[in-house]
Amino acid sequence: MPLDTTTRMLAPFLNRLSDEELDSIPYGVIQLDPEGFVVSYNRAEAENAGYCPRPIGRHFFREVAPSANAPEFHGRFLRGVAEGRLDETFNFTYHCDLMPRRVQLRLYLSPQTQSVWLFVAKPDGTPLDWPSVDLTPVLTSKYVPRFTGFAALNATVDALLA
Repeated sequence: MPLDTTTRMLAPFLNRLSDEELDSIPYGVIQLDPEGFVVSYNRAEAENAGYCPRPIGRHFFREVAPSANAPEFHGRFLRGVAEGRLDETFNFTYHCDLMPRRVQLRLYLSPQTQSVWLFVAKPDGTPLDWPSVDLTPVLTSKYVPRFTGFAALNATVDALLA
């Protein structure tokens, strides 16, 4: 399932997912506070970025991914936090010590918590090179209600669970 489809379905429920549920998502998922500090960091991203232990409490743009401190990434983050709305998907290259890492990113500002969720995928929007994970536990958790008046979204969820 493409990055945009997955994240649009999960976005309303992210603030309520447990660490285990976040770890079941095959995309990189990072939650940043409005200052840019890492609040949560899922297993797919930790394994792909080589972060063990996970960099909880560290500043993402200064300590975790300094190459992300660029206008096309950090600038979008700052602008979105200042405006109180952010929902953008774009390609980006992390310039790491070992080798560049080209990815597709989605930044989403949660209106409930004002935290920014960062989703990381391959450049074509597919999940990271990580063992296939069944999203059924996440999509059927007690936090994912049925959507009144949204037949198409309910059908999408049902199709994913079939």
